[in-house]
Amino acid sequence: MSTKITVETFDERKCYLGEGPTSSGPGNNHVMWVNILENQVMWRNLETGLTGGYETAEHVSFAIPRTQGGEVLGTVSGPVLRDPDGTIHQLPTRSTVAGDVDTFPTRWNDAKVSRKGDLILGTMTYDVKPHEGALYRYVPNSSFLERIVDDVTISNGMDWSSKNDSFFYIDTMALSVDRFDLAPDGRAISNRKAMWTVPDGDPGLPDGMSIDAEDGLWVAFWGGSVVRRFDKDFTITAEIKIPAPNVTSCVFAGPDLDTLIITTAHNGEADAPPQAGMTFICKPGVKGVVTNLFPM
Repeated sequence: MSTKITVETFDERKCYLGEGPTSSGPGNNHVMWVNILENQVMWRNLETGLTGGYETAEHVSFAIPRTQGGEVLGTVSGPVLRDPDGTIHQLPTRSTVAGDVDTFPTRWNDAKVSRKGDLILGTMTYDVKPHEGALYRYVPNSSFLERIVDDVTISNGMDWSSKNDSFFYIDTMALSVDRFDLAPDGRAISNRKAMWTVPDGDPGLPDGMSIDAEDGLWVAFWGGSVVRRFDKDFTITAEIKIPAPNVTSCVFAGPDLDTLIITTAHNGEADAPPQAGMTFICKPGVKGVVTNLFPM
C-alpha cells in the first residue's frame, strides 16, 4: 500500500504552463521555476517567502542556476546563458547538430544538469507531432549540441541514480518511465528499457520527475492530479494528490532537502479548478538530492 501525502499551496501565482522547478542558494531555499508559454521565470524563497521573477523575450522552457550566477535558459532560439545583470549569451543551438532541422515549430521542454555537469535538454513540437522531438547533450564550453535520443514526442523528466550508473527518462507519449545504462564516463547511454508503463484506464501521463536520496523517483502526472513515488523495483510506494489536474514536475528543497515543491499548469482550460497552475509544497517523508548547477 502506498503512503498518502498532503500538500499545501506554496505559491498562488497561476501558471499557464508551470514547469522545471529547481532549488539553489543558501539552504537550498531559492526555488525557481518557469511559466513556459507566458515567458516568465519565477522564484520564491522557501525561508523568507519573498517572491520575484523576470520575463524573457521568448517562450522559456527551463531555467537552471549557474555556478557563476545567473541561469541557463531554454528559450526557443536558445539555449542561452543569462548573467545576474540580465546580459544574454548565446549557446550552440540545434542548428549546430549535423542535419538537424526543425521540420515543425519546435521548442525546448524539460532539462537538467547531469552529475557530470552536462546540460541534458529535450524538445517537442508545439502541436505535439509524434517522433519529431529529441534529447540533446551540451558539454560546457563546447561548440555544438549532440543529439543522444531520437524519435521523441514530448521530451520530459530525467534524472540520474546515486551511483551514476543509470539515467532515467520520460518521453510522455510513450506512456512509460524508462531506464538507460550509463557508461563509466557519465555520458554515454545505452540499453533503454521501459521500467513502468501507464496502466489501461489511468488518465495520467508521466511528465517531470525528481530522484530522492534512496533512488526513489517522484514522477508528476499530467492529467492525473498526482505525483507518485517509484522505488528501485518500480513499485509505487507513495502518492501525493494535487488539487490541479495537470501536474508537471517537482524538486527537493530546503536545508535538509526534505521538502518537495510541485509545479502545475492551468493550460488555459476554462473549467480548470481554482488552484490549477499554482505551485505546491509538502513533506514527502524522504530526503532528496541537490539541484545540479550548470558549471558556466
